[in-house]
Amino acid sequence: MSMISKITVEEALKLEDAQLIDARSPKEYEEDHLEGAVNIPLLDNDERHEIGTIYKQISRDLAIEKGLTYYAKKIPTIFKTIEPFKNKKLVIYCARGGMRSGIIASLLDSIGLEVYQIEGGYKLFRHWILDQYQNITINPEVYILYGLTCTGKTELLKRLPNVIDLEALAQHRGSLYGAIGLTPNSQKRFENLLLQKLKELNDKPFILLEGESRKVGNSQIPEVLWEKMKNGKKILIKRSLELRCQAMVDEYFINPKIVEEIKSITKELRRVISNENKEKIIELVEKKQFAEAARILFVEYYDPLYEHELNKMNFELIVDNKNFDEAAKIIKDKISC
Repeated sequence: MSMISKITVEEALKLEDAQLIDARSPKEYEEDHLEGAVNIPLLDNDERHEIGTIYKQISRDLAIEKGLTYYAKKIPTIFKTIEPFKNKKLVIYCARGGMRSGIIASLLDSIGLEVYQIEGGYKLFRHWILDQYQNITINPEVYILYGLTCTGKTELLKRLPNVIDLEALAQHRGSLYGAIGLTPNSQKRFENLLLQKLKELNDKPFILLEGESRKVGNSQIPEVLWEKMKNGKKILIKRSLELRCQAMVDEYFINPKIVEEIKSITKELRRVISNENKEKIIELVEKKQFAEAARILFVEYYDPLYEHELNKMNFELIVDNKNFDEAAKIIKDKISC
């Protein structure tokens, strides 16, 4: 007799001593997944594409038959992957709570494990995320760190409490070169991770964020947080041009592949900076004169773009970031009083 229990997303998230198992393909899992879930795909990316094509172009029955042949080969791997979690409550989901999660749930149930299947699968989890954003009230006071590029805002956030690092959640540094060396998260993944942080910090007296445009790389900040940020208390971080140039060298000019990406992106710069300066930057990069290349980027490109907006703002506090620990203490003392 089957002991598979069907549960809702909310029940799954509250279940204690549980291990989530995502039965979708690796590509679907990478786009977004329930936090803490282990990916045990019934079909890999290519197999899923093939089965989908058979389903649409030939027949459902043939697609199921083909899918089961792929599944049969994976049974030993499934058992091996599940071994560390066999004493936990196993919560299985797929895209819609259908065949993929049902097959794995039945397999694990057949060997006597405690198994649950999420009704509606990831699709209903995604609806739940969107509903949460519609209904959440952000309670803490919001403080926003602003400053020119490489003034050390992200590094300061690491030294401060109650932080939501939007760039880390988006896997993008928030500038034209911000995706270099990173794999940006999808909008779905960004919203999922951000919601977790908002819920975690919602009973705190304040939260700290870095000033961003509404888009952080390819990810857009949800309306409820964006409105709160627009009305948040602003802190300006200043830093010498010399320190900023060195920071850019340390962060971006790490390996030859990244240097080539920088050259490629620089060629595409269109706003503010002249062709002469673009060529000069590329020439300096090729000569490994990275600090001077960074200086021209700041003076001729980044700073003119951002100073215009910063000059319109009123700041609660202005901090000269000569030393990260000292600057962080000044900020903490201000917002904690």
